[in-house]
Amino acid sequence: MTAPTASSDTALLDRYANALTGLAAGDAWGYQVEFTSYAQMPAYPVAPPARRWVISDDTQMTLALHWALAEVPDFDDIEAVTDALTRQFLLWQVDPDNTRAPGRTCMTSLHNLRAGARWYDTDGAVQSAGCGAVMRLVPTAFAPDPYWLGLTALQSVITHKHPRAVVPALLLADATRHAPEYCGRFLEHALTVAAQIHNGTSAWTTDPYLRDVLAPITGDVTSYLVDGLADGTADILTAAAGRLEQLRPLPPTEFGDPCAGIGEGWESASAVALALLVADLATTSDIAGTAALTGLEALAWASTSNGDSDSIACIAGGLIGSAHSEKNYWAAAGLTPTFEPRYAEELATAARRLPAGDYD
Repeated sequence: MTAPTASSDTALLDRYANALTGLAAGDAWGYQVEFTSYAQMPAYPVAPPARRWVISDDTQMTLALHWALAEVPDFDDIEAVTDALTRQFLLWQVDPDNTRAPGRTCMTSLHNLRAGARWYDTDGAVQSAGCGAVMRLVPTAFAPDPYWLGLTALQSVITHKHPRAVVPALLLADATRHAPEYCGRFLEHALTVAAQIHNGTSAWTTDPYLRDVLAPITGDVTSYLVDGLADGTADILTAAAGRLEQLRPLPPTEFGDPCAGIGEGWESASAVALALLVADLATTSDIAGTAALTGLEALAWASTSNGDSDSIACIAGGLIGSAHSEKNYWAAAGLTPTFEPRYAEELATAARRLPAGDYD
């Protein structure tokens, strides 16, 4: 497999670095108040961490996914990729730093895999639509063609094999991968893709690598993707798009709780919809006029929510970062987080290589 490198695609690597920084910064910003209700927030919006920026399981699992992809020389070998993902996630499961409110679904699924089950077994990955499937996927969004779509599904089903976890993950990966194209209209594009899935015109339904990834649980990818939009997923995206139009003319001081009328981000669909909403408000200037929010204001607003604040802010931060190909976008925007030494080093190391297999 021909892999992109820093010399062959500097802009793409800079986008990846910006996505990782935004993801980790949003995670740490929101983690301060993850289980705080909107009414009990210490400030509106919540201030960034004053000293050390402590990340949560969201960033930890993103890094685990990065290292898993980096160790596999050939993504065509789905079993090898699955084994690498499982191995890295199991290392995270028992890591001494895994004390930061890890998701119950992730921990239960990994307990089952450690006992010998495969993700597709009845006693394997949990049939859950939780947001753990979407908060960590930045590395697969930057994986090369023709693998990124199937790899995004695979990282999801390892712990969350519900179609309502997989489809929001695919929508988010698509937005992240093509972020410079969709600035200011992420929700609009997601709804377009959802409509294509519904009417049978989406190329995703015939993607061979995605088909092979999902083969252990379905022989009908089209129906599986349609099921992933059922029971509210499409409605949540529509609600977020409606909220976007309501907020565009308002000053940020009047935005209120990001979750209002959409959901609290504990499950994949609302977490993705909220992140797309935040990113739309922070990137509108890339296509027309002045953005309603700066990148820093977007992380602050995403963190000040009545829901899963760290996941909402980390997903939004990754998406906003991926929209910018200039080197050190966040630093230029005034964000210089002081992460814990371990994670500062891991993030810096990960940012120097795209998740395109083992090309050392």
